[in-house]
Amino acid sequence: MTLEILVNGALRLLLLGAAVWLAMRIARVRNPHVEALVWRMVLIAGLALPALLYWRLAPSFATSLDLPVIAAAAEGGTNAPTATASTSWLTARALVAIYLGIALLLLVRLVSGLAAMWRVSRAARPMTIPDDVRISAQVRSPATFGTIVLLPAGAEAWPAERLDAILEHERAHVRSRDGYWSWLAQIHTAIFWFSPLAWWLQRRLETLAETTSDDAVVGARHDPVAYAALLLDFARHPNSRSVAMSVAESNVPERIERLLARVPPARALSRAARYAGFALLIPVVVFAAATTRAAPPAEPAATVATPPPASHAPVLPVRLKASVDPDNYYPAVAKHEKVSGNAVVEVDVDPSGQVVDARVLEVLPADPRFGFADAALQVAYKATFVNENPRVASMRFKVKFDLAH
Repeated sequence: MTLEILVNGALRLLLLGAAVWLAMRIARVRNPHVEALVWRMVLIAGLALPALLYWRLAPSFATSLDLPVIAAAAEGGTNAPTATASTSWLTARALVAIYLGIALLLLVRLVSGLAAMWRVSRAARPMTIPDDVRISAQVRSPATFGTIVLLPAGAEAWPAERLDAILEHERAHVRSRDGYWSWLAQIHTAIFWFSPLAWWLQRRLETLAETTSDDAVVGARHDPVAYAALLLDFARHPNSRSVAMSVAESNVPERIERLLARVPPARALSRAARYAGFALLIPVVVFAAATTRAAPPAEPAATVATPPPASHAPVLPVRLKASVDPDNYYPAVAKHEKVSGNAVVEVDVDPSGQVVDARVLEVLPADPRFGFADAALQVAYKATFVNENPRVASMRFKVKFDLAH
């Protein structure tokens, strides 16, 4: 999977995220459970988009474009890159190395944190109460690691009201699988670390997880003011592990303000509503990964490069007589990186059908290191045309480079 596909996927997700954010603001969504479900769907979309783009699993819609197409499919031809392409190739390698270095650093940080917390949870002492609740001297405030609730040393001596409120909060994390979603968001951030949406999405999901767990505490008829004081107390002793959901490490001031305002707890979503939400994700992701392609016209259009003669004789179209074998012109760098592209070329053709000049009007991808512009010019000069006009005329066509499957 090339870096270009990852960037493409990140840009598509950024547009999707902006549309989702705007839609929720217009609909005035206030339920944190609903918002958490929506952003979890966006997270899954972000992880699925690169795969859909790479394997071309999403549909491709034809658009009207009155240009004939010369398709180039690379199957075995060779083409030595130019000096410019070689320089661009080195630059591309450097960018890939930088990307992989940062991505691996973030993944190693996640894996090392998970390993450290696993050792902490293994060494923790279980409490004789329902659910997997353990006591550990290595945590400074209550936290949830996966489905394990970790409490600091001395938690057995806490007043019943204090312990019940904390356990209600942590058990809400376990029910919602917030820890696992946090890890998935961190994997997404490691892959798309260059996208600001990835960092924002990770932080937003953690904030919503804490808010919904706070609502569970208030919904269990605990005093919100006393619970706010409890959050403030734990915020003075944060944990150092970013892979565990900690009771007082995310958005504490806003959460305390919400508790003091006595905002009624939001209603949790039913399982059917969550399943329905994720079912709606499938067409959204497919649409986000969709691409467009040019539909070949019924007849190639031609334009005249020079003014028509004074007699105003009708200008006949220039026609493509025969194209060359495109295999030998697929750019080597693009073939190596499995990148497809296309270029719009305009040629001037003399009455004998020979190309006297050619120029590239548009090329995608525009990055010159892929060499699509130069390859399209080679295809144009090697192709043959029919010009029934008594003077030089021109026509436009598209050269399409598409890797054979």
